[in-house]
Amino acid sequence: MNIFFRYAVIFMLLVSGGLVKAQSVDSLLVVDDIQFDVKEFHLDESKNELTINLFAISYSTDPREYKMNTFSTQVLDQKKQSHFFSAIRMGNVLVRFEDKQNYLHYLLEEDKPVDIQVVVKDWKKSDKPAMIKLVFESSTEEGEFLEVSIPLKK
Repeated sequence: MNIFFRYAVIFMLLVSGGLVKAQSVDSLLVVDDIQFDVKEFHLDESKNELTINLFAISYSTDPREYKMNTFSTQVLDQKKQSHFFSAIRMGNVLVRFEDKQNYLHYLLEEDKPVDIQVVVKDWKKSDKPAMIKLVFESSTEEGEFLEVSIPLKK
């Protein structure tokens, strides 16, 4: 019976230790009931092109319009220099910089993750991407834009 308790205590410590390593709700990046996460980012050195893949999940119970200000959405390098996007894709919606489209509109549904891809052309190999800044309209007040800075770490 004594061995049983030892194994039970060891099992409980392993389980609780695993829970401590899990991402807590407080550390999630949630702005205006939208959670943002970085899937991955990489530099294609042959094209000098940086690609950042994110996803967003809405916690709003009703479908809501996500209105991104494309020209305020930028990638910052380790020197805090801003870089404009070449293309932004959110789900099936694509906005290219040369289209000069100020806003990207997308209908977010509750608990359905949506992929966001940001491509920056002419990225210097010596620059390291530090963060991406997304700017979008608040769901509570029309005309008010919120900014979320998402760190890019490897």
